[in-house]
Amino acid sequence: MIELFHWEPNTFSLKPLVVLHEKELDFASRYTNFQDPACAIAAPGGSETELTHNPELTGPVLVDRGTAMAESFFVSLYLDEAYPQRPLRPSDAKGRWRVLMWARHVNEVLTPAICTLGCKTFLVPALKMRERAPLEAAIAALPTLEKRNAWLDALDDRYGTDLLEDSRRKIAQSVAKIEAALGQSSWLAGDEYSLADIDAYAFMAPVRVLAPDLLTAAIAPRVLKWLGSIDERPAVRAALATSKTGAPREAFAPGAEHSRWG
Repeated sequence: MIELFHWEPNTFSLKPLVVLHEKELDFASRYTNFQDPACAIAAPGGSETELTHNPELTGPVLVDRGTAMAESFFVSLYLDEAYPQRPLRPSDAKGRWRVLMWARHVNEVLTPAICTLGCKTFLVPALKMRERAPLEAAIAALPTLEKRNAWLDALDDRYGTDLLEDSRRKIAQSVAKIEAALGQSSWLAGDEYSLADIDAYAFMAPVRVLAPDLLTAAIAPRVLKWLGSIDERPAVRAALATSKTGAPREAFAPGAEHSRWG
């Protein structure tokens, strides 16, 4: 039985959930609250798996045939190769190259920008509602300096104006890139829906909440139509139905660092 340790169906956790449902694979959902820094240290079961196999605590863990795997895009690649029914990549070399090139842009440029705005918008006020001392203790116990600093940024609201403006710039760049690509083909990697669309959708969909002025009908009509088409896919609806908060688009935890690229 496939197991997926995941949080709310947004960003990192959304991708493998959609892939599993697109391929109609049976799997066990192991829900873990990534927004609680203590969950990776103290809670049993899924969070121990998350800490053991993904110590940076930035996303879901898939367990299949005795092997635990992290990194949501690579998990999606694995599922597409291990379970080739209902393929989610083009069969030609050029199409597969496009999937990988989109993955690089999404994960190096768009992802950190979305995580920054998401944490500023939703995580910062959520943390302010909680007692500080237990949060500080949980953050101090996190396994990497980078992750501790990322959580302290959210706890103390250390998102500077320059970082927020740079995040918006990267989102605008990504919107324009996707808009241009959809002018050339129906989907990002060609004429068929693929992992490129799932990967980009997971981080572009929250833009409608985080920066709606960057995603208007005047700026990006093709992107809005593309998002709407993916919204309606049964696999996406099934993935979103795993939400336990009822507001998956508000579920953010410190994620990828900003890259010097883009």
